[in-house]
Amino acid sequence: MSYELRNTLEILFTIVLPLLILYLRGNWPLRTGVLCLLSLPPLWYLTYAPLHELSHVAGTYLVGGTVVDYKLIPRFWLGQFGRAWITTIGLPYDWHQLVSTSAPYVFDLLCLGLSIRILRQGPSKSPFVIGLVFMFLCLRPAFDVVCETLAFLMNDKGHIYHICQLSGDLFTWSFILFSLGLSAISIAIVLIRFRRETASSASAAT
Repeated sequence: MSYELRNTLEILFTIVLPLLILYLRGNWPLRTGVLCLLSLPPLWYLTYAPLHELSHVAGTYLVGGTVVDYKLIPRFWLGQFGRAWITTIGLPYDWHQLVSTSAPYVFDLLCLGLSIRILRQGPSKSPFVIGLVFMFLCLRPAFDVVCETLAFLMNDKGHIYHICQLSGDLFTWSFILFSLGLSAISIAIVLIRFRRETASSASAAT
């Protein structure tokens, strides 16, 4: 399977499909749901790579390293639809490299935990704001974890491969399974909540 096809399927199943289910279950007009579905995925695309790479930058500087070059977003205006990166120096120890490499996934776990708390309580009555929070705090981290895990399973030498080289199989697979489990739980909690709200609204109307 090509990288482009795999990436498209990952976006479809971890970003677009959960948003579609959210707006189908939510008690909002169809037009509102369609407008949100048309606007939110492009916002995800424009922010996903910068947030991921800036997390690497933060992890690098946290352990005293230096970023000497970077690309925070694919140059889609030139036909590029993947691959952002940073180049670092000054990370002489394995744990320095581990902190820099794993920083985006630690950020993902923090976002997933925050998403469960915020979205269970309801951040807003606005369907766009709800979808935006769902996308940034829940779906964006889920995509990150799923994308990197599949790359690792397909023997791509990406971030999780390097984490495995630095920390070993047990830590890596424990981290992967915990991250995937938390992603699934956070998405399920949000979608179940809106199913219940829709059912409650329908019962009240009758």
